[in-house]
Amino acid sequence: MRHALVRLTGLLIVLMLVLSGCNLIGVDPIMKLDEDFAKLAKRYSGVVATYDGGQVTQADVMASFSNMYNNYSQMYSMFGYSVPADMVTTVEESVTKEAVENVAIAGQMASRNLKLDDEKLTELQNEADEHYQEMYDTFYAGVTEKDDAVHAKQTEYNMAVNGFTKDALYAIEVATANREMVEQNVREEIAELSDEELKAAYEKKLKEDEDKYTASAGSFESDISSEDSVVCWIPEGYRTVKHILIIPEEEVLNAYKDARTAYEDAQSRLEDLNDELEELSHDHEDEADAAEEEHRTAEAIQADIDAAKAEIESLKASMDKAAEDCLAAVKDKTDEIYAKLEAGEDFAALIEAYGEDPGMQNEPTKTRGYYVSNASTNWDARFTEGAMSLEKVGDVTKTPVVGNSGVHIIRYESDVTPGAVALEDIKDALYEKTLDTARSDHYTSELNGWVEALNPKYSLDAFNFGEEG
Repeated sequence: MRHALVRLTGLLIVLMLVLSGCNLIGVDPIMKLDEDFAKLAKRYSGVVATYDGGQVTQADVMASFSNMYNNYSQMYSMFGYSVPADMVTTVEESVTKEAVENVAIAGQMASRNLKLDDEKLTELQNEADEHYQEMYDTFYAGVTEKDDAVHAKQTEYNMAVNGFTKDALYAIEVATANREMVEQNVREEIAELSDEELKAAYEKKLKEDEDKYTASAGSFESDISSEDSVVCWIPEGYRTVKHILIIPEEEVLNAYKDARTAYEDAQSRLEDLNDELEELSHDHEDEADAAEEEHRTAEAIQADIDAAKAEIESLKASMDKAAEDCLAAVKDKTDEIYAKLEAGEDFAALIEAYGEDPGMQNEPTKTRGYYVSNASTNWDARFTEGAMSLEKVGDVTKTPVVGNSGVHIIRYESDVTPGAVALEDIKDALYEKTLDTARSDHYTSELNGWVEALNPKYSLDAFNFGEEG
């Protein structure tokens, strides 16, 4: 079973650094730590939620809070930010509501005659103990006390600041297991779908897919390539292709990517300059606007355009040279592949032998290939151009195509019929997905009802992360 709390990395949890004191200096540091533990218990005694028959204190949710906060802290720190105040509030709200849900779920365990057996409870206790020890070792390494007893107790205190006690970790494991058992029990209340329900789901998704994919080709390409998605409608102009990807040495490929980026950036700048010149001509048609706004002269813009065009020619030459270097780096392999194709060897077998694209090794794209059209947005433009240049099913690019992923040999696999996908063609997959959704919706609805019946009241202002005097 997965741990209910994520394992710590080498970084200490941020809250420990924020909330814990410095290393203790004093005549009796153990006594001082005992006092700190008492203050901590008082600080975390605030009631953050009440419900019919009970209450939730900050201490009850502190481990979950610290775990979630730490995840956000590491995510935000990657971009040089600290966790914003509104996100802290979101975390407080999330863990408090989860605690009330756990109460409701525990009630359902009793009313549904569900029970974790002794073997399961022992397993959960062992997992909690193992997790505690892993966290203890991490926190222990962050304490600098020389006295062993003080070092150990300071470690326990720093963990307690975050809510990480053996009892808390075990309680989380049990609550997670209870939730999984109750959810499974509730989901089984919906045993099957009727033909009418499946047809209604199909018609609903058909309309949703048409709207979604008409607006975004990228969404279609992502969904059709996912084993977890069921596609009910296909846009115009698609074909399937497979390819053999050969990746040159990193230095050679990076040189091509850098040269191509520079070329495409220059093209973008030229487009901006042309737009600026066109806007200037429109503005001059309206003398009032021209009098109010300051503009660069047409001559100045044209001079920049001329310079940009000259730069683009040079950058294109550099890009083409880098592409040639990529082709030269893998020429032995591509020549070998083309020779085997000429001899009649199977393209799929050559993908298996030479291909370096994981997408050609994994389903569903291994079997049916990639869906590509002139409107594609998910693929490298060079790959799309190569795929769409092929005239008929079975054609293979006569020369390799260089793209940002490497060198491609592309085969036109099939034409794709646009419009509605027949229900019969996707019936089994749609049935399973619709049934899973119906079961999930049923569980969520039931859970919300159980929580509402507890009449919960939330008091997030009771969270206290300051020091008690």
